[in-house]
Amino acid sequence: MPGTRRTPTQERGQVTQDAIVEGAATVFDRIGYGNASLSMIAQASGISQGSMYFHFKSKEQIALAVIHEQHDRSMPLMARVSEQYDGVLERLIRVSRAIVDQLENDPVVRAGIRLTLDEGSLSQPAGAFYEDWISGTAAQLDVALQAGDLVSSMSAPDLARTLIGFFTGVQLTAQATVGRSDIAASVDRMWRLAIDAIVPEPRRAAATSVREDAFGV
Repeated sequence: MPGTRRTPTQERGQVTQDAIVEGAATVFDRIGYGNASLSMIAQASGISQGSMYFHFKSKEQIALAVIHEQHDRSMPLMARVSEQYDGVLERLIRVSRAIVDQLENDPVVRAGIRLTLDEGSLSQPAGAFYEDWISGTAAQLDVALQAGDLVSSMSAPDLARTLIGFFTGVQLTAQATVGRSDIAASVDRMWRLAIDAIVPEPRRAAATSVREDAFGV
């Protein structure tokens, strides 16, 4: 993502930038973009504000760097998981489980997604992760719909946007109500409903078995 940070010229500079991104992520994840201050980010990063200003000129630049890092962590993971499975629905279920694991364990991923959803606070567009996720999912769904493996009155792009919106909504609800402790169970319930809605009846038992294995239910 161009323009979000100064390019480090030494390994030490990269280490400092990484520390700022990690520290900022913990702050953004905890209190959001609007409530975060540069002094809080510097303290969480364990560096001076002067050093931070050398690498990032504003809070927005730091936020965009967090989003960029989240994208770099999540998209390759999703690709690796997808490559391990053949069926479209199984790939989607397994990828959702992988993202749940990241949300539960990685503050950079949590903060990046939170910032993306709050991009109205930023002057630059920040939804590239979701657009990439939606387009990739739509391509897979189109294959499954054409083959009759899944059924829907919606087009593949509309179905992809709906499923990913559904995923985002249930994890945000879990975060708001039970502090993320229920994210996996919430996404599992999402897939129960989705399987009933888009999987032909003869294929539902197999889809349910995948869901149960992925979410340990």
